[in-house]
Amino acid sequence: MAESEKEAALPPKEDFSDWYNELLWMAEIMDVRYPVKGLYVWYPFGFAIRRNTYNIIREILDNSGHQETLFPLLIPENEFMKEAEHIKGFENEVYWVTHGGKDPLDIPLALRPTSETAIYPMYKIWVRSHADFPLKLYQIVNTFRYETKHTRPLIRLREITSFKEAHTVHATWEDAEAQVKEAVGLYTEIYRRLGVPVLRSRRPDWDKFPGADYTDAIDAMMPDGKTLQIGTVHHLGDNFAKTFDIKYEAPDGEQRYATRPAMGFQRGLLQPQFQFMEMTKGLSFLPKSHLSR
Repeated sequence: MAESEKEAALPPKEDFSDWYNELLWMAEIMDVRYPVKGLYVWYPFGFAIRRNTYNIIREILDNSGHQETLFPLLIPENEFMKEAEHIKGFENEVYWVTHGGKDPLDIPLALRPTSETAIYPMYKIWVRSHADFPLKLYQIVNTFRYETKHTRPLIRLREITSFKEAHTVHATWEDAEAQVKEAVGLYTEIYRRLGVPVLRSRRPDWDKFPGADYTDAIDAMMPDGKTLQIGTVHHLGDNFAKTFDIKYEAPDGEQRYATRPAMGFQRGLLQPQFQFMEMTKGLSFLPKSHLSR
């Protein structure tokens, strides 16, 4: 399709939902025709945008002392079910692997909806002394959530292919709070580089991450005047440390529970960039770091 035909065929931006869906197809970002609801296929051009975006994220996180890692996709049921309040927030969204071939598994395996219960059993092994702090790891992975509402590319999906999460460990609640503030600053810098204006807010208790002391969120202001949550930072206190028995030896020789925050870019990381781009002369972005079409 010629560029003039694409422009003419694109719905007006005031009809935002239709405009957004057509944009992803015409610009060859994602194909929605995969035969499973809520799963989408990246076109090569769209995946190149994703790769360039995450190169920016990796650069900023690596320079801040974080290290990239990779934890398994499958989480044993006995580990997944340890944190009751956390699980209550995800129990209706979990995909379960119950068979290997035709044989029932002794322990069902969850496809990660998020990775706390995959990571913390390993932190229990790795964390031994106050000298191990701060431990600052992140990963960029796919996650799975059984969304029953209307699905939409990059907004509400059943496979989130662009999920960045960082999990750090600290000696004290105050050290973890300082990390939360640093994480919000990292978010702000990442989105500045991507050309997306953002707002920070403290979420009310009913909207905080299950099991967290509090949650700070980053929202993007959309062209239609609505906000979209595109990142969160959670102060988890010692709640998960107690559940997974993550202890360290303090300088006085006592065993104490570690404290930890977590930060994550969720399903909306890439979407606001597409909402702020122009289609008058083809697909283009504000930052020079991206591909343009």
